[in-house]
Order: sequence, then structure tokens, then C-alpha cells
Amino acid sequence: MALYTVLSPEEIAAAVGRFGLPNPERVKPEPKGSVNTNYHLWAGGERYFLRLNEGKTEADVLFEAEVQRYLFEARFPVPRLHLADDGRPFVPFAGKQAMLFSYAPGEEISREAAGPERCRRVGEQLGRLHDLAAAFGAERRNPYAPPRVRGWLEGLRPDGGGDPDVAAALPMLEDELGRADALPAAPRGLVHGDLFIDNVLWIGDRVSFVLDWEMSCVDPFAYDLGVAVNAWSYTDGYDPERARALVAGYRARRRIEPETADALYPWARYAALRFTASRIHAFHLAELSSDRLAWKDWRRYRDRLAALREMGEGGYRALIGL
Repeated sequence: MALYTVLSPEEIAAAVGRFGLPNPERVKPEPKGSVNTNYHLWAGGERYFLRLNEGKTEADVLFEAEVQRYLFEARFPVPRLHLADDGRPFVPFAGKQAMLFSYAPGEEISREAAGPERCRRVGEQLGRLHDLAAAFGAERRNPYAPPRVRGWLEGLRPDGGGDPDVAAALPMLEDELGRADALPAAPRGLVHGDLFIDNVLWIGDRVSFVLDWEMSCVDPFAYDLGVAVNAWSYTDGYDPERARALVAGYRARRRIEPETADALYPWARYAALRFTASRIHAFHLAELSSDRLAWKDWRRYRDRLAALREMGEGGYRALIGL
């Protein structure tokens, strides 16, 4: 999330009116994240979340809407997506697609608070998601597959965009990209693709909502597990207690196939590469001011990738308890 497109109160009122809402009484921009423009708004005594998709195709938006519909009907903890007056899950606005979600109650936790018990509960939700994937019929390729990462890295040659830290990391990133061309096949299905700590809300120790499905796609389950382990179990280094709790929670809801187990390590390395490159692209080289984009340090994912390369597959299996 970010604030790429500044909307006037009149423009916001026109957009939400298509969803049957009255003029908002209050609007608050949300600068977190990197992909879209977002606003919290209050209208008719209720709270909502308005997203203006940046750089998305209609097919991208319709796929995410189908994910939201399917999971909501399956009683998976996703926010309700509202339909516009023409029945579509978005309103065309300024050449983009505006989507409206009901407010999702719960609190975002800190990295310090994401201990083993919460990691276990996140693993359970991920296992349930992958179990539900069997009956999900829509298709979308991963929009952050190696060709897109390759494009980002090509834009950093030869000097890291003028940043010596980025330039120093480029040989490792390039080497990892070469390995990504031979990622192993493994069981596939609907994946979240971005299961970070700030995309899960909590009421006490219970997951109340899983947010931000715009990166969802059909890809190996090993990729989704790799993203989650990277996101939830890394503090100043990988924490085996957190990693094992997350994987144990997953296995309590869904069996990990031998093919998925064999694919976890290379896909976790690819996930670390992908988020290193995307954070350089979205945050480090961004031109938006801090009040419109909450900055994230790309070097945190560079360090994850370096740690994964150093530990090897045997070390990774020990880390996650497989």
C-alpha cells in the first residue's frame, strides 16, 4: 500500500457512491506498503477500506475478486469485498480500478510479538488455505515470477542505481536469479504470495483476518510456505522455534507432500530474492515522500537470502523441522 494517487473528497465520494455508500464523513489515507493507493473511510456509520489499484489489469483485479469471493464463502478470514452498482467488484476510476472492502477488525502485531504460538496459528491458516485450493478453479500466473525479477535487476546494472550497497549485493542477486531458472516443480494451487506479519490481524491470540490478496496466484505451495517462513521466523536471524512452529501448524491442517518438502528450500531462496529485488525497486529507488510511502529496508531480505545460501538445504530442513 502507498499513496500514489491523491484523491479529492469529491472524487472519493463519487467512487464510493457507485458502491451504494453516502458521502464519507471522514477519510484517512494509508501510506503503508508499496503497490496501491489506499484510504480508510467512514460512511453511514460504518468503516471501509478503499483501494485504488495501481498498474493492474482488469484480469488481475477480477482474479483477486474471485479469490476473495471464494474464501469469504468458505468462511476463511478475509474481509468482505463489496460489489458496485453494475455488479462488478470494482469501479473504473481515473483509468484504474477502485475496490471497496468492509473494515477488518483486529490489531497488527509487531515482529517481537510474533512468537512461536502465533507462528503456529499462521501456519494453520496457511495449511487451511492450501487445502481449500483443491476446489478453486481460477488461474493466474505469479506476477512476480523470475522474468519480472530479472527486469528489476537489469535496471540496477552496472552500479546498483548509484548505491554502493545495492551494487555490492548484485553479484549474489544475479547468481540467485540464474538458479531460479531451474526451480523444481511441485504441487500447485492457490497461494497468498505475501503472507507477511502486517498482512495478518489478530484479536488476542486468534487470527481475525488475512489481508492483501493482490499477489495471490496459482503457484507451488512450497513458494507460499517459503514466503511465510522467511517473513515470520526471521528476527536478527532465523529463529528455529518460530520456523518449526509455523511448519508444525501447517502440518496440523494439511500434509506436506514429499515433492513440496523437496522444493521448499529452493523456493524459499527464490522468495528471498524476489522480495530483496522488489523492495529495492519499490522503496529504495522510490521518489515518493515519507508521508506517502512507508519505507522498508531491502537489506533485511538480502540478509535472509545470504543466510539461506549459507545454511544449505540440510540446514534449512533442520531449521523448519523436516
